[in-house]
Amino acid sequence: MKKLSSLILVLLICACGASTPAPVWKENAYRQLAEYKTSFLTGKEASTEPHFVKARREIAAGNDLNLLSVAYLTQYALHTASLESFDSSDFAKLYRLEPNPADMAYCHFLKGNFSAVDVELLPSRYAGVLKAASASDLQMAAREIAAIDDPLSRLIACGVWVRYFPASEAILQMGITTAATNGWQRPLWAYLGKLHEYYLAKGESNKAAAIKERLNLLKKD
Repeated sequence: MKKLSSLILVLLICACGASTPAPVWKENAYRQLAEYKTSFLTGKEASTEPHFVKARREIAAGNDLNLLSVAYLTQYALHTASLESFDSSDFAKLYRLEPNPADMAYCHFLKGNFSAVDVELLPSRYAGVLKAASASDLQMAAREIAAIDDPLSRLIACGVWVRYFPASEAILQMGITTAATNGWQRPLWAYLGKLHEYYLAKGESNKAAAIKERLNLLKKD
């Protein structure tokens, strides 16, 4: 059974070193998905969705529903990394036609359906986060998220926790640092906004005001 080993698995599969070159449609799909990921994270709204549409068309031309499922999961994961909701109905339709339990395990994880996740099928980097989520253990979650080496995977894990559990200053700060280090504007603004809400809820008005001012300055043209 194929296991979804990382968010951008679809972008890492390539023809390099292979005896048979990848089909043109697949190379085009990888390129468009890579551009989609970059545009999404860096906040280039005008080009984000067009890249995904082009990638989807290329994959459709190759009649590869498994790859199309991974493309949609990539989209959902990027939304999660930016603390945004998503509609998984397209993935659900694909899953009914060509089910892959590993893909469904990852989708459940992104949607916060932790009890439905088969840890054996989930990418191993998220196993500790799933354990923390199942136990609602904030300290364990912070340790496990910090231990994820890949920055985008770490940001996805931050997003999962922030979306489905009470706010944590440590995890919000981790999301801010990860996004800022990589120049990912869209999630950076989302985490700063969430941290502002966190300080307001805690009655820490001075900290909230400082974050609000920082965010306003960053967003200024």
